[in-house]
Amino acid sequence: MRDVEDALASDPPDVVITQDLAAPAYTALRAHQLGLDFDRTLFVVYCHGGRRWITDMAQKVRVLPGAHAVTELERTSVELADVVVSPSSYLIGWMQDEGWRIPAQTFVIPHLSRSTATGEVQARVTTNGGPARRIAFFGRLEERKGLKPFAAGVNALPPELLRNLELEFVGAATPAWPRERIESLFAEQTKRSLRRISFQTDLDQTEAFARLSRPGTLAVMPSLGETFSNAVYECLERGIPFIASNAGAPPELVAPEDRDRVLFEPSGEGVALALRRALSNGEALEPARGAFDAPAALQRWADVVAMQPQARPRHDASDSVLVCDRDDVLDDACRETLAGAQAASGADVVTCGVRLESGVERLFLGEPRGLGVIANHYGTVGRVRRSLLPAGAEDEDPWLLYARLSLDGASIVSIPRALATRREPPGDVDNNPATALRVVEQFERRLPDPLRALARLAAGLAASPAAPRLRPSLLRKLLRRP
Repeated sequence: MRDVEDALASDPPDVVITQDLAAPAYTALRAHQLGLDFDRTLFVVYCHGGRRWITDMAQKVRVLPGAHAVTELERTSVELADVVVSPSSYLIGWMQDEGWRIPAQTFVIPHLSRSTATGEVQARVTTNGGPARRIAFFGRLEERKGLKPFAAGVNALPPELLRNLELEFVGAATPAWPRERIESLFAEQTKRSLRRISFQTDLDQTEAFARLSRPGTLAVMPSLGETFSNAVYECLERGIPFIASNAGAPPELVAPEDRDRVLFEPSGEGVALALRRALSNGEALEPARGAFDAPAALQRWADVVAMQPQARPRHDASDSVLVCDRDDVLDDACRETLAGAQAASGADVVTCGVRLESGVERLFLGEPRGLGVIANHYGTVGRVRRSLLPAGAEDEDPWLLYARLSLDGASIVSIPRALATRREPPGDVDNNPATALRVVEQFERRLPDPLRALARLAAGLAASPAAPRLRPSLLRKLLRRP
């Protein structure tokens, strides 16, 4: 992130378009918000789905604190953007349901296909002239793309519907799902009914769509969730017959009159029902129609990059107090930079990064939300509004002070630059367990009774286990005896 910021600062552009995933422009966006740089640059965050969305779709429960921290940076990047562009209303709704504060200038613009971007006319599949000859699973060979419900749906079909059909997998292979494991999902009766099962895992985009465009091919995309679905978009554009999961954004791409026919719930029952519908009538496969205006998407992007960044108001930050340890050594620019950042952001608390005596730089999230219960991600050296500080609060451990202020509703931001040198590392559940327990108590007081134990549970799981005390062996006991 700092490398991206340095590269942009070397020649500040008029417009920056950055992705949400991994928040590569976070520190540049924060500098933009705090009036430290990029005052004439328009920042556009183009959303595809961040780490939290990906792990949710993968049904992954075990997510480590570092990954949660990346999600917070992704969220903040979206919230700090001048403009947010999403390929679907679904993704915007997902972010809002997660509590993200989406900027007023947020737009839904479908992805641009190659033909739309270049102006080339996309050739469409001619009429198939006959019933289905093959079912093609289309997508990366992984669980999130719906391998299990697809197999369950195919297994649920009667043998007469599968007789003489080919089953083909068109998509990149993954280590977790080799061919043998995928084939093991299908019942022996299913395998006997099918003419053959084949895998095409090394095709480029052009080759993959050429294969799907063969007469009698029904593409199946049973994904557990999509923030857009280029696969559905491309099939619609090319006139390739398909059925697809309705999880996430695909319904936004398909014309309303075709949705009931080609979309299904991402379950074995949903796949089976959609396949029965497509295979039972014995007629030629019929492509679906799109619900999007591709040329309009190109113009809307042109409108976005022509926008200008809005001037940011200045706030009164005169009634604030510097909080730091007596042993902290502040850079010459520290106080002025903290004051300027507070005036630019209007935040109740502004902290900065620090250098440890070991030479390591520590930067902070500012507002870590739940991660604040396991470590001081707020900051150490900071500037706090005087009205928020009770007498003697300046002498508290900064982790406890900032956690309490945050839980009371104070806004906290942190400058992603080291502006002071500090002897002790910021507190966490391992190096400062006494303060950690007091922070946990602050969280507990604000949680509803049924949830109070969550703060202590999280802190306990994050703490490193104590080293086991080895019991001396009988031989060593004997050797120690006089």
